[in-house]
Parts: sequence; structure tokens; C-alpha cells
Amino acid sequence: MSRIREQGPRIHMITNGVTRESCVNLVLSAGGYAICAEAPEEVEEVVEIADGLLLNLGMPSAEKAKAMELALQRAKERGIPVVLDPVGVGVSAFRRDLASRLLEIGGITCIRGNAGEIGYLCNGVGASLGVETGSIHVSEEALQELSTRTGAAVMMSGPRDYLVWKSKTVDKPGGGEVFTHMTGSGCMESALLAASMAATGDAWEGLTEGVRLFDAAGREAAEKMQGMGSFAVAFLDAMSHL
Repeated sequence: MSRIREQGPRIHMITNGVTRESCVNLVLSAGGYAICAEAPEEVEEVVEIADGLLLNLGMPSAEKAKAMELALQRAKERGIPVVLDPVGVGVSAFRRDLASRLLEIGGITCIRGNAGEIGYLCNGVGASLGVETGSIHVSEEALQELSTRTGAAVMMSGPRDYLVWKSKTVDKPGGGEVFTHMTGSGCMESALLAASMAATGDAWEGLTEGVRLFDAAGREAAEKMQGMGSFAVAFLDAMSHL
């Protein structure tokens, strides 16, 4: 049984409108709970009752940026896990500046993104290549440096996944080609990692267990799918009983 189902963590998600429903459904299927407050006037109160926080940079606005900063500061004070998903961080100065401010506040437990996004945070690579980039090479040393500099575990997803926390590194096959045809799969994995870290209380254990659950559900769903519509349903079904 999933540790998430045992603990039932409450995850506060400030995420994007394209994938919000999918992220909530995934956390619910895994056994957690979700709330998606975005108003700066209430996010600190919501963090008070949350067990984990997800900050997703997709579809940013000035109001959401302020909400993220306030939520992160309170989460840092409380010591609850925070996952940062730097969606499209290299495509605009607004996203780059927001990511920099969040990293400066600190308290981020995990950074999860694709090679373009993680590459930008490491050294500026991928700044103009959008949110679906998977062909950029980011060295293990650069990933370790990002983890050490931020104090966060790092997951770079793609054909191969790299999980890094300071000197620890796991290099494994990615979740599968099928995920590249389903919008929001990365956002969904970030939401699951927030729930997993909240349930385990440990950054590395939460990261590895969350990735294991995501991959296992994906493999089971791929065996049953008849197309991408049925894959999405089968994926949630698989997550609900793992």
C-alpha cells in the first residue's frame, strides 16, 4: 500500500489551469487530498493546514507570483515539504525572475522538471526551447551542484530520469514514451512527489517512492490502454490501488 494512502497528506497546489484538474485527481487517486488556493490574501492560512506545497510556474501572473512567495515563506517557516516545478522557466524573463525569487527564499525540498527547465536552472541552457524540451544534455555534476546550491533534491525527467540529492544519484529509464502524448504528465508527477514527500517526511525517500509509484501506474496503464483517452483513465485507476 502507498504511504500516501496511509497518511492522507493535504497538498496545497498553486499550479496552472491547463493541468490543475489532472494534478488534483492524481493526488486524490493516490490517497491524498488537495486544495488549490491562489489568492495572496488566503494562501498563508491554507499553508497552515497543509502537509505539503506544490509551486508550478505554468501560466504565471503577478498575483500568482505573489501568492507563491507568500506560501513558500510560510511553508519554509513550518518546515513542510515544497516541490517546485519550473514549467517553461527559460521562455520569459517573468518566469526566470520568479524562479530566482523563489530559490532565494529557500525552503524548497524538490525541484522537478524536464531537461530544458532543469538545464536553465543549472546554467542557462534551454532558455529559448520551450516546455517540452528533452534533447538537452545536463551533466550529473551540474545536477549535483544545483542540488547542493539550493538544498533541494532534483529530478530531471525525460527518456531517462535523473534523481539527485547532493552526492546521491539515480539514473533510470524514464516513465515511458506514452507520457509525452499526455499533457500535464510532468505537472502530475510533481504533485505526486509533493504528496509522497509529505507522507514519508523525507526528501530522498519521498522522491524515490513517488517516482516508483508514478512509473508503476504508467506501466500498468500502458498495458491496458486502447488510446490516450483510455490511458488517462487507466493511469488514475492504477494509481488508486497501488
